[in-house]
Amino acid sequence: MAGVGGPGALLLCALLLPFAQLSAQVPDCQEVRSSFQLLHPGMKWAPESPVSGADLQVCQYKGLSCCSRKMEERYQAVARQNMESNLQAASAQLKLLIMQNAAVFQEAFEMVLRHGHNSTQTMLRAEFPGLGGGTNTAVGQLFLDISFYSMGSDVSVDDMVTAFFSRLFPATYGRLLGGGTGTATAVWVECLRGAWVQTGAFGSYPKLMMTRLARSLPATRTFLQALNLGIEVVNTTQHLRPGRDCARALLRLWLCPRCLGLSSAPPCPTLCPTLMQGCLGGAAQVQPHWQAYVEGLAALAKAMRSERDAEDAMLRLHAVVRLALRHALSSRSRLLAAVSATCSRATHRVSRSASPPAGRSPPAPDRHVPQLVPFDPEETLAGRRREFIASLQGFNTFYGSLGETLCSKETPALNGSHCWNGQEMTARLSGSGGKRVQQNSPEPKQKAPEPVISQIIDKLKHINQLLRQVTGPVRRWKPAGGDAEQGGETRGREDDGGMSESGDCDDEDECGDVSGMGPPPLQNRLRIFAGQYAPSPQTFLRRPQTSQLCCSSPGAWALPRG
Repeated sequence: MAGVGGPGALLLCALLLPFAQLSAQVPDCQEVRSSFQLLHPGMKWAPESPVSGADLQVCQYKGLSCCSRKMEERYQAVARQNMESNLQAASAQLKLLIMQNAAVFQEAFEMVLRHGHNSTQTMLRAEFPGLGGGTNTAVGQLFLDISFYSMGSDVSVDDMVTAFFSRLFPATYGRLLGGGTGTATAVWVECLRGAWVQTGAFGSYPKLMMTRLARSLPATRTFLQALNLGIEVVNTTQHLRPGRDCARALLRLWLCPRCLGLSSAPPCPTLCPTLMQGCLGGAAQVQPHWQAYVEGLAALAKAMRSERDAEDAMLRLHAVVRLALRHALSSRSRLLAAVSATCSRATHRVSRSASPPAGRSPPAPDRHVPQLVPFDPEETLAGRRREFIASLQGFNTFYGSLGETLCSKETPALNGSHCWNGQEMTARLSGSGGKRVQQNSPEPKQKAPEPVISQIIDKLKHINQLLRQVTGPVRRWKPAGGDAEQGGETRGREDDGGMSESGDCDDEDECGDVSGMGPPPLQNRLRIFAGQYAPSPQTFLRRPQTSQLCCSSPGAWALPRG
């Protein structure tokens, strides 16, 4: 038996000899002193020769040590800083992706509003010149309300549309219908503001505008809110602070080998993931909610077309206003009588102004069709959203793989070489690295998520619920049949991109051709180029200035500039 075991015993001795040498050798502290000086000026804390290390709290090993207690404390602070900087580096690309796109989409939507505002003002000047500048405030405030709504204000779509037509009707009655304008009491003006509802002055078009905006704006609003919340989630991750147990475990992983004079000690494969699982236990619990967030954003981006396309709705809003005013003109006699009866008790002094004679319509609008330009759908907001979602889906498992990402920065131990198991250098293939860590290293254990992580999870749950709601089936709208046309003098179809003046609505086609206005002119579709914007991270937080949005001159609604 001894003869058979001789060669095997020799081989075993040959394998174990390097570890005996590693354990028995006296550490050389000169290189440790030099590297420590880079962390802390001065040499007074770094021993020139090995010491007992009895006063060390974490890096306690058999034999002599190159570390003092002060060095260990400094190393622990460095371990914390390394963890924080690694977290920031690991999430920097994701944060930049969301921040840049949040800024781009907010800026782009403001541009859509500017186009919609200018199109509406241009239409009013061209087709209803009798209104003069009486509609500037109404139109400007409508688009201002839409802008605020997209940024999360409490204003409701129904309220903003009702307020718009309430501001629009006094000018419509006094200047367009010939009801007269001039000096009037506040009571009379207030009566006019509400008279359009009682008289059905604008037919079913206010309801149509409410429906269109209520279907398209919540999607844009939720999309922008979700991006801002994504930034908050990543920001919180970047600023996680390692706790005491985590800091000690990181010290053992990264810097304790120096106390043994080991300038290069690659960790064993199982060591770093084991420690990171404890350090990032709370953040790792964000993963299922983060994955649902990415999937929800993708579903919303895909659903933001047709009725949920805010760009399309804004660029066609002027057509709804046009048909609402034409409906009022077609009911001129009825409206004059009804408003007079409704507001007759209001004390007023009305000076008759030059107004179109009864039965005479405003000048026919210019039917010149501008020359269309080539249209590339990939250059629209929808195309940009697709690009963003494709990039974001690359981070779908970001929180689940965050520990692996942080550990990938470590220098791996090559096959057959030695690796650091948290206590000593050992053979990489021995399989004992992970067990040693489990047995001898009090690495941070899984705990309940920190309060800030719990808050982030709650916010993700909330936004995920909103994403599910806004991507649900669209409920069809069917207004009360015929009431909008009561007393109408004419019912005609106009060439408004397929819109109809008829107030009769069908549940399937949603007011017949009204819902099928057709796309806005191709040359008006907003184009988004990757290099068109260079927004700062704060761009998406900027609020438009009221004076510039609601009180500018006709057709000159300019975005505020930072």
